[in-house]
Amino acid sequence: MELESIIELFVADISKEFRHDGIEYISPDQELTLTLGVNTTHSTSYELKVLEQPLGVLRFCRNHPFDDDELKLLEHYLTILLYPLRNALLYRSAINSAFIDALTGVKNRAAFVSNFNRELDLASRNGTELSIIMLDVDYFKRINDKYGHTVGDMVLKNIALAVEASVRSSDALYRYGGEEFVITLSGTCAEGAYQLAERIRKNVEALSFSSPKGLQARLSLGVATLQKNESGETLFKRADAALYCAKGQGRNQTYRAE
Repeated sequence: MELESIIELFVADISKEFRHDGIEYISPDQELTLTLGVNTTHSTSYELKVLEQPLGVLRFCRNHPFDDDELKLLEHYLTILLYPLRNALLYRSAINSAFIDALTGVKNRAAFVSNFNRELDLASRNGTELSIIMLDVDYFKRINDKYGHTVGDMVLKNIALAVEASVRSSDALYRYGGEEFVITLSGTCAEGAYQLAERIRKNVEALSFSSPKGLQARLSLGVATLQKNESGETLFKRADAALYCAKGQGRNQTYRAE
């Protein structure tokens, strides 16, 4: 069972015997905050652990203080929650790891495939714009051949960091394969996507590598924006074609899809 469902069921089960107005569950490791009900004046918090393994913090609140008998009852219920919560966290971590690129730490191709259709559905349902940027490291094979794969890996990591620092929290960066990345930009028009792509290109161009001396990284980028009644496959192909136009016209530039 998913972590959110376990918390919700637990809160529903104890609500008749332990009156409260709201709860907040925070898991720093999972970067997750779950809030149910309302935040009121008085609260009590528990740092949950199993065998010294932190499971997050669960806070209960209501508009009048909790008495000792209520807290003893709550603590009894919390002992029942601990192991299902730990299992849900382990499962969530395993799922998240399957969608993370081990080298760069950004989302991987499997995550893109999983999330892209959802982005398309949201754009279609809400009538909002959706753009994607495809980017490729120029002459990356030369970097590997000249400096070795360890340096090549270092270049990819630094590029991923530079790109992540350039985008909004609502944008999603994926390593699509090799030296190629893709970014989904929800609620972003064609001009906005182009301006962001140019900012990314300039930020990567400005990267400074302390070693080896003289090493530089450059990007080619292709931008496409979802058109009315367009499929995700066609949108992706147009961005990919724009990327290859950028490479064909000299690299280190951004090309907009027709």
